[in-house]
Amino acid sequence: MSFDVNAIDHTRSVRLVPERAPVRGAADAGAAARPDAVKRPDATVDTLPAFPPPEVLDQVLAAQKAIQDMHDRGRTLHFSMDSGRVKILLQDLDGNTLKEIPSSKAVDIANRRVDD
Repeated sequence: MSFDVNAIDHTRSVRLVPERAPVRGAADAGAAARPDAVKRPDATVDTLPAFPPPEVLDQVLAAQKAIQDMHDRGRTLHFSMDSGRVKILLQDLDGNTLKEIPSSKAVDIANRRVDD
């Protein structure tokens, strides 16, 4: 799984639109053609917020800045699954592996518990 965090831009918003209701069957089409038929309005349920909560957006933008800072220094992180475990590689921009980072170290960095 991969995605481009750099593509996230707080000045633009993405709004998920619910899928359209399936086409009604022939019985419903015939009822709709009758003038005395009761027309049922389509129900729309919009439970997704228009924007992520501000604290989530702040964290995503902080991650985007960290990734850009690493890129500016000629480094990138590559995440993959290896035998059911997360593998984290520090690479240069050409994809050459410089170092493998233990996932426990990444958790410590994320929690700001790093000594070196």
